[in-house]
Amino acid sequence: METNEKTLLIDKKYDCPICEKQLHAKTVKSNAARFVDTMADLRPIHSNIVVTKYDAVCCPHCGYAALAKNFGSPTATQRKLIREKIQTNYKSHEEAECDFYTVETAISRMKMALLCTITKEGKDSEIGNICLKISWLYQDLADEVPEDDPNAAARKEHYLKEADHAAMNAYERLTNARMHESFPIAGMNETTLDYLLAYFAYKKGEHQTAMQLLSGVVTSRSVTPRLKDKALELKDLISQAK
Repeated sequence: METNEKTLLIDKKYDCPICEKQLHAKTVKSNAARFVDTMADLRPIHSNIVVTKYDAVCCPHCGYAALAKNFGSPTATQRKLIREKIQTNYKSHEEAECDFYTVETAISRMKMALLCTITKEGKDSEIGNICLKISWLYQDLADEVPEDDPNAAARKEHYLKEADHAAMNAYERLTNARMHESFPIAGMNETTLDYLLAYFAYKKGEHQTAMQLLSGVVTSRSVTPRLKDKALELKDLISQAK
């Protein structure tokens, strides 16, 4: 994947809304990623690139970071909070030259986006979405551990624990968003979000909550065949667990 990954990327220019300086961030070219499938927690799998690595944009001048789609849209109040609590403590540096982002780099960028989103008092849906992506990235990191690494089992266990921790934070935030925000939430419609919350409820051992959410998913007229199949598979897993 690494050999050809740089050919799938472009350097995109951004104007930072906090310090007003220009920066670059790598982004995946349109139609370059070859989609394969989504995992049970909706983690996207592509055969040639980990797309989630390029979802966060970070300013090296002031420390402001956000998901690319939200980068340029903080309110005046949010800009003030970022300047007071992030920029004043951040050490400006030159952008590091690289052909692509490693998963470790991507996790650091995503965690900076999480810090800034919490600092600017972003919506639960924004925070939950970033936590979800952090969970996905830790799973990607676990997948990359070489089998011949003598510490492979311990490393994988550590990364998967970090993934579970981030997933439970996403579950809490997205559940709150489900109750108080309008759809789409974190880019998801109602059936997709309810399926995801059901999966997290199952992982947490909240089987009754999971089944209640899934009943709405499988009977929804708007559910896609792919999502309905995932929901039915999850119902079977919960029934076995109970």
